[in-house]
Amino acid sequence: MIKPVCYARGKFLTMDEASVSVNDLGVQRGYGIFDFLRVSGNIPLFIDDHLERFCHSAQEMRLIYKESLEEIKDIVFQLIKENNQPSSGVRLLLTGGESPDGFKIIEPGLVIIQQAITPPPDEMNLTGIHLLSYPFQRQLSHVKTTDYLMAIWLQPWLKEIGGDDILYHQEGFVTECPRSNFFIVTQDGTLVTPDRNMLKGITRKKVIRLSKEMGLLVEERDIHFKEIKEAREAFITSSTKRLIPVRQLDNMHFPLQEKDSVTERLWKSFRFLESSFT
Repeated sequence: MIKPVCYARGKFLTMDEASVSVNDLGVQRGYGIFDFLRVSGNIPLFIDDHLERFCHSAQEMRLIYKESLEEIKDIVFQLIKENNQPSSGVRLLLTGGESPDGFKIIEPGLVIIQQAITPPPDEMNLTGIHLLSYPFQRQLSHVKTTDYLMAIWLQPWLKEIGGDDILYHQEGFVTECPRSNFFIVTQDGTLVTPDRNMLKGITRKKVIRLSKEMGLLVEERDIHFKEIKEAREAFITSSTKRLIPVRQLDNMHFPLQEKDSVTERLWKSFRFLESSFT
């Protein structure tokens, strides 16, 4: 059996050859950033957008890596070729690197791995998801850090209550899910999504563009719970989920409209955009 290949310590290695030092700031302090893109038909979807965000996250965290973005892009394509996992995900990880005192950044460590994932279905999820709100604000929320402490800590609670995912909020305003962005459609058909205190996803970016091309009014601004109660539709977006309608947020319920809903139209437009890559 051929062992999957990754990129670590400046070279290509099999997964069992790769390692991270116990003195790495990613291990000792949880200091690092990452990005994750989906591979479909051996094509890395929206790779330029992901690399741009990866670069921004690194700059914001003061992590300087040796490789250029073009070199990283070449590494991703080589990994895909070597591993031949047509439906998968690529994780770009940049840690603080080995530190002499567990605090100082010396040389960040770049690791790129390809891993099997369950691809999203080719039909829109009509069951919808159940979100549970939780008061929390991530540190450096505009950066895609490796800090998922709260999201992981909340998993037993989420399972106990019977929800599918968490929606963070502060002072009555919602921000994001741990791995997804949140949207509502108002009664007049306006698409609204938070624009601060959250990470701006790549799928979110594409959905906003597609919405404007469809002639929808789009507003990027704060969303209060009171406004969500009056919303016509709600959905989340992410690289691994595309668009999924929300059927329930806490005790608020949303009708799952199968035909000609804004969510369905955007799902189809996004699916068509994806297919243009493959």
